[in-house]
Amino acid sequence: MTLIQTLITDDLIIQVADRRLTNAATGMLVDDQYTKLVCWNFNFSIGFTGLARIDRAQRRSTSEWIAETICDYGLFEDGVAALARVASERVGKLPKAWPDKRLGILVAGFDGRTDPLVAEIANFEAGGPMPGDPTNFTVKRVSRLQGRAVGYRITGAGLTEKWQHQMLIQRVPRALRKPKPEGVTYAVKLMVAVQRSIAKTNSRVGTDAMAVTIPRTTFGERILAHLNGGRIMTKVDSNIIGGTGGPEFTYFDTEGFDYRQFGPHTAGNGMAVADLMSTADPDNPDYQSVSIRILKWPKPPAQSGARTQPG
Repeated sequence: MTLIQTLITDDLIIQVADRRLTNAATGMLVDDQYTKLVCWNFNFSIGFTGLARIDRAQRRSTSEWIAETICDYGLFEDGVAALARVASERVGKLPKAWPDKRLGILVAGFDGRTDPLVAEIANFEAGGPMPGDPTNFTVKRVSRLQGRAVGYRITGAGLTEKWQHQMLIQRVPRALRKPKPEGVTYAVKLMVAVQRSIAKTNSRVGTDAMAVTIPRTTFGERILAHLNGGRIMTKVDSNIIGGTGGPEFTYFDTEGFDYRQFGPHTAGNGMAVADLMSTADPDNPDYQSVSIRILKWPKPPAQSGARTQPG
C-alpha cells in the first residue's frame, strides 16, 4: 500500500504523501504522478491509502472522488460521516472478485476547537487480514499520546528501520521548535527522507513527495479566508514551507528542484479542483503561472419562485 504520514501538534498539521500508483494485483507501476492529498475548506488535509480507483471501470480517481464528495460539507463531523457512508456505497458496487478492496482515509486539521481534529476512516485494521466485509467502514478519532507535544500517524506502508522511528519521534519535534519557516521546512524534509528510505525496500512507495501544512488560524482569519474564496499557497522558487500563516504545499521531485510545484486537490464551498500546478521561469522566477482542472462547480441557488413574464 502507499504511504501517508500525518504529523499533529496543537498548532500545525503536516501531511506528506508519495505520488506512486501501482497495480493492486501485480504491484507493477501504473503512475508516478498521482495526487493523493486533498485540502478541504483550507482548514484540513486529507490523505488516503488503498484503492486508487473507486469504480468498476477503474477510471474514477479516489482522491478526486474524495474532493467531490467532501466539498459540499462545512463541518468536520458531517464531512467525515459522508466519506464513510459514500465509501461504503462505492466499494459495495465493485466486483466481488477483486482481491483487495482496502481503503483508508485520514482527515486532519482545525476548526477553532481547542484540540486538532483527526479522524481515520477505514475498512481494515493496519497489519490485519483482508476485511471480511469491505463495505464496513469505521470512523476512529485519533489523538496524541498523553504528554506528547507531537503526534504522528502513518497510514499504509509501515516503517522499515529503527532509525526512521527515532527520527520521527525525536528529530522532527526538535525541528519544529526552530523559528518558522525554517523549522517547518526541516521537519517536512525529515518526513520525506523517511518516505524515500521506505521506498528502497517497498516498490509500492514512490520517491517523489507532496507535503501540505495546515496551521491553526483564528476565527477572524478563517472568516477572512472564506470571504476571499480560500487559498493555499506555495513558493515556486524553493521548497520553503510554513511561513505564510495559512495552508501551504510543496513538492519534492526525486530529480531535484525544477521550479514546478504540484499541489493537492482542493475542496470547499461546493467546489472541487484538481491538478493544481504552479510553475516559474527558471531564468526569471517572477514569471509564474498556475493551472487547475475543475472537478465540480457549486450548485446554483434554488429559485424562490416562478419567473414572471414582463408585461
